Amino acid sequence: MSTPDEMGLTPDAALGYEQFFVPAIFHQWPAKIISAAAIMENDDVLDVGCGTGALTREVVKCAGSATGFDLSESMLGVARQACPTVTFQQGNVAELPFDNSSFDAVVSAFMLMFVPDPKQAVGQMQRVLRPGGRVVAGIWQGLDNNPVYDALVESTREVVDDQSADSMAWPFTMGDIGKLEDIFNVDGLSDISVTPHDGYAEFPSVEDLVGVEIQAWLLADSVSAAQIKEIAAKLRRKYSDFANIDGPIRFPLNAFIVRAVSG
Repeated sequence: MSTPDEMGLTPDAALGYEQFFVPAIFHQWPAKIISAAAIMENDDVLDVGCGTGALTREVVKCAGSATGFDLSESMLGVARQACPTVTFQQGNVAELPFDNSSFDAVVSAFMLMFVPDPKQAVGQMQRVLRPGGRVVAGIWQGLDNNPVYDALVESTREVVDDQSADSMAWPFTMGDIGKLEDIFNVDGLSDISVTPHDGYAEFPSVEDLVGVEIQAWLLADSVSAAQIKEIAAKLRRKYSDFANIDGPIRFPLNAFIVRAVSG
């Protein structure tokens, strides 16, 4: 059995993230983040919380250099295999191991929600930016603007328990414009903007959506196959306008893109 890393993830879990979540959800966001960051061919770019490198490997196509940074060594192992020409480094965003003014842009895709002190993390991103550099982050909008995941969280609460449901709701807890403006209001950053963007998620079936999310939150050992089936049935009833209910499903999954400028 693989040993969990600093985030409690195993190499198998990281590979599952790359195989399931990147094509289902995350593949559509790199272009939007890169556009918001106005990345140019001579820019040095840092991707903080890079995971398996879905954003990093798109950044390197249009930047002078790209560096991926993540706490999870399991995620970085997948990233290095997928994009061996990029430098990937392990560490904590609370203390970025880079000199002041090292990068023209710092980008982050759906990471800040999991940081104990996101304002400190943004301060570190600002510190490593050159004057005029841009920091851009993708953040999921709240559950009120993502009703399918809201229904999934509540179905999990009804079938399993509050702790499991709260774990699945965690990624959406920062999705408030005022909260994000406050988090990015750190010394050295200006021109803060929070822009809503429409996105989507696409899974082979409702059961795949539920099963993959349960696995992602390391709940698989505590949630049975029967419970997954029950959660899926409840989800169908709560959100009955899924297209192709017995086959592939596609539904809105919306985010904010936050942008600020250093100096």
